[in-house]
Amino acid sequence: MPENSDFYPQVMQRYQTQPPPGEQSDFIHALLRVFEEKVFNAKDFDSFPVELIVDYIQRTHVYYLEKKLPEIEQSILLLSGHYEAQHPILAALRNFFHRYVKDLSEHIQAEETLLLPYINNLCEAGHSPDRFSRFLLHRQEYSVGRFLNDHHDTEDELKDIRQTIRLYEPPATNASLYRILLLQLQVFEHDLSVHAHIEEEVLIPKAQKMEKQLDIQLQTLSPLN
Repeated sequence: MPENSDFYPQVMQRYQTQPPPGEQSDFIHALLRVFEEKVFNAKDFDSFPVELIVDYIQRTHVYYLEKKLPEIEQSILLLSGHYEAQHPILAALRNFFHRYVKDLSEHIQAEETLLLPYINNLCEAGHSPDRFSRFLLHRQEYSVGRFLNDHHDTEDELKDIRQTIRLYEPPATNASLYRILLLQLQVFEHDLSVHAHIEEEVLIPKAQKMEKQLDIQLQTLSPLN
């Protein structure tokens, strides 16, 4: 485990175990390469089970909601104290943050209540007749395709607000807060990009493959065949 990586603390804040067990450790190592090299190759994650990918997605959701967004909010509040009350950057930041938190929270909620439970059912469907029946009921109400139709990325909005902030000069009383906020947004944007790659290029294709296999199995069981 490359603990000397600049991204090691950022990635490990999602995990409680120190050091993580074998397969999870290999997964984290692959993640760190993506964070460092800023190049994503889905094949590097082919060998990891869906359950491990889902675990990462869920841990990342908690990390965003309980750590990263509160940190950005705190920076915005601190920076606000160094501008005049009517300064346009304040309205831009506040409007952005409240809208962004709402959008990201809804995005995460949809995944936590719809997509990830559905994928868990896909994983368990082959374990017993009861679990296969549970999948069949779930399949009537949801699918990976439905998720893709409703899905949208959120990192572009961070890029937009960073560009907006740069339109204004840092406050004369504390320029470091201005730079800290820009850095936080940039780091979060990169983290979201990695998260999106893992979700869209690893988890979703794996789920679609399982879904297709189960649909084929269902067709062979149909009395019409």
